Amino acid sequence: MELRYIPEEAVRVRKLVGSLYPRCEIESDRCVLQARFRRCFPLTDPAVFVSICDESGREVGIIKDPDALDDESRVLVAEELDNFYFTPIVRSITALKQEASMWKWEVETQRGAVSFYLRGVRDSVHEVAPARWQIYSVDGQRYEIQNYDSLDAKTQHLFESLF
Repeated sequence: MELRYIPEEAVRVRKLVGSLYPRCEIESDRCVLQARFRRCFPLTDPAVFVSICDESGREVGIIKDPDALDDESRVLVAEELDNFYFTPIVRSITALKQEASMWKWEVETQRGAVSFYLRGVRDSVHEVAPARWQIYSVDGQRYEIQNYDSLDAKTQHLFESLF
């Protein structure tokens, strides 16, 4: 598969009234009616290299610098990326309970209290950098502990009890 970079000036993204996804027009090429946007490097370099995909998830091309898009396109792409990559940040763990073969987590995030379930700790909890953890719930939602060392003692104790 060959990488296809699309000049930012050739891309126009518009959201039609009543449409769930924006339309992406690529000058002299094609129009993607239900465009999806994905970061090529979401953890290491999220501000550059955005993939444009069609409704089936096939990559159409890559925008090197989304900030170079026209104003409306830039805002729409940023909104789509924010919605797709939204990750609740775990501020504290209120409770961890094992129910059948799953763990029920009750946590406080930047948007309030949340409960979710994990199947297996080994497959669902990963240290992605020193003191930074990603947690994947059974429904596919991703949660993050940005700095384990800054968590309160109770939260650290509950978290450590999993391992």
